[in-house]
Amino acid sequence: MNNSLIARLLPASDRRAARQTLWMGAITAVQVLGGLAHVSISARILGPEGFGILAVIMASAALIFGLTALPGGSAVTTFVTRGLAEGRPEEASRILRFALVVSIGLSLVAYTVIAALAFIAAGLLGIDQAYADAALLYGVTGVLMSTQTETLGVLRVADRMWLGLAVTFASASTRVALLAAALATGDGDLQTVVLAHVAGAAVYGAGMFIAAVVSAPHAGMTGFLRSSSLKVPADVLRFQTGTFGRTAVSALARHVDTIMVAQFAGAADAGIYRAARQIMDNVGSPVPLLVSGVQPEYSKQWYSRRGPALRRIALRFTILAAVVAAAIFGLLAVFREPMIQLILGGDFSGAAPLLLILIPFAFVASSAAVLNVLPVATGRAWQTTGALAAGLAASAAAMVWLAPLYGAEGAAWARTTYTIVSTLILLPFAISVLRQSYRL
Repeated sequence: MNNSLIARLLPASDRRAARQTLWMGAITAVQVLGGLAHVSISARILGPEGFGILAVIMASAALIFGLTALPGGSAVTTFVTRGLAEGRPEEASRILRFALVVSIGLSLVAYTVIAALAFIAAGLLGIDQAYADAALLYGVTGVLMSTQTETLGVLRVADRMWLGLAVTFASASTRVALLAAALATGDGDLQTVVLAHVAGAAVYGAGMFIAAVVSAPHAGMTGFLRSSSLKVPADVLRFQTGTFGRTAVSALARHVDTIMVAQFAGAADAGIYRAARQIMDNVGSPVPLLVSGVQPEYSKQWYSRRGPALRRIALRFTILAAVVAAAIFGLLAVFREPMIQLILGGDFSGAAPLLLILIPFAFVASSAAVLNVLPVATGRAWQTTGALAAGLAASAAAMVWLAPLYGAEGAAWARTTYTIVSTLILLPFAISVLRQSYRL
């Protein structure tokens, strides 16, 4: 009776989006708890300066992978969905194979760059030569995680997100257990923390790849492992070219700020700034999960030419995102100081004022995030790339001006510049997609 009532009240598209959002919510909850535990234990093992060094190593590796690699998760959710919806399962399988091969290959190129810089020019990234071995080891995580967006995309298309939850839990548990053991024995150092990262990445990368291979037939991708063809339609190549630019700009926006703070204000300020950023990213992650849950449904409704369903989903999930963002960021603003004390300890008390700077603008961006994924979901990668590039340019200028004068606090203001500029530029493109949906 209850199931039939829900079926009458909610269309199938809304139920699928809600179901995927719930699974993504469970995955995100594990990631948030694991991430906060990781930050808490690592901060206590390393202290502000050591945590700052770790932050620079992580940001440098992520930046190189972001500039070199080409994640194909959006191509999977957009064009694999199109191939299946239009009755071309072989094409969908080729797109998935193409995305996986490109991601793995480019991740190896990125690791080669990291290895060269670690031994030849570590100073260019703000890493002291004494920590080159740790940087080289941490780079392995990028290779192990190179297919994370594609494999997650397969699980979303196949509606088998429970497998992703199991793998995420195993990965987070591995990393936290190793860190907790190091803290308990008192033998932890930078190398130990990095090893915990690598172990968690190995569990996640292998587990998600196996889950994707098993789930591909359930999504309708026939012959995924029986062919080696990588031929894909021209619009997929154009989309991936745009995605490369968007990924590169996003990587710069996410990671270059930490490197710049270390250069302008020192490792301790970089550690405090990075700690504040990580708390924001972890606490605010329920909104990105809404985006992840709704994006494949956008693609499905767009390519099935169901404009009213697309607009209905956009409205409902935008309202939900605004409510969720208001709740989580409001609580974080009120309890920021005890949360910093609980998670990081007294040495990181300087992170609390940074949260007050970051929170209001993060709320605005989070409220618009569900709408702003519409261009990518409908095959318009370049619009997102342009918006992110404009935000990055504004943020970099603000960082060069403010970080030398105000350290971590100046970096926080520079970060808000990126958030506001990119959001305001991308929003009109998203609204344009909604207007076009009336002609579907």
